[in-house]
Amino acid sequence: MRMAVRPSELLFGKPTLRLVTLFASAVALSACVSPGEPRPDPTETIRSRMAQVVDADTGRPVQGAIVLVVFYLWPERGFGNFPVSKVFRDSQEVITNQEGRFEVTGPFDSRSWFTDGVFIFKPGYGPWRFQGQDRAPNPAEAWQAHLEWLQQTWERFINTGIVIELRPLRTREERIKYVEQGWDVSDHVGFSYGYRRETPFSPFYFFDIPTDRLKNFQALVDQERTDLSLPRRQLNGNRQPR
Repeated sequence: MRMAVRPSELLFGKPTLRLVTLFASAVALSACVSPGEPRPDPTETIRSRMAQVVDADTGRPVQGAIVLVVFYLWPERGFGNFPVSKVFRDSQEVITNQEGRFEVTGPFDSRSWFTDGVFIFKPGYGPWRFQGQDRAPNPAEAWQAHLEWLQQTWERFINTGIVIELRPLRTREERIKYVEQGWDVSDHVGFSYGYRRETPFSPFYFFDIPTDRLKNFQALVDQERTDLSLPRRQLNGNRQPR
């Protein structure tokens, strides 16, 4: 007597199907487990983040840029710590001085280089990168070396200070794209290695921060939009699902 074959077995095969079923069960189980209360690293301290923001083309200090640093916690969530979603903890913002310098103080631990969020904006400018990031190991070719470079750079960020390059937007069209519709994949703007392509209204620009903590950031975005004859547009502080 010939046994009936399920469509899923034709697609995956029985051994693979068992693995898929097992994985799905684990995911379902993890979803039913309440997330643990996010706790700070026991080795956490309070440290400063120090940098000078400069024009990427000229190297001159950029005064009046808003720097927003957000501190997150990452709770464990059931089986295999899946899924993971960052939780807002606190934020600090500051305006760069005449020399383009800023200092922000907040909680620090060994994972801060990965968990902190850093957002910088000034009318007429686009994305930022750490100086030297264009010469750092390319993550597509050497992921571990790239992570090591980021960690070393972050150590300087909290110990001696670093230089951050802010990308000037050279035309009105570039400025509009940055604060209005974002960049197409084919656009060269901001695509030089090390710069992030996300814009303030991109779905990938994850503030994940109470909207009332974005007032100064919002004010500068509004200023840029007014200069470009664009209507006001509210920033979304809570992009991540809760």
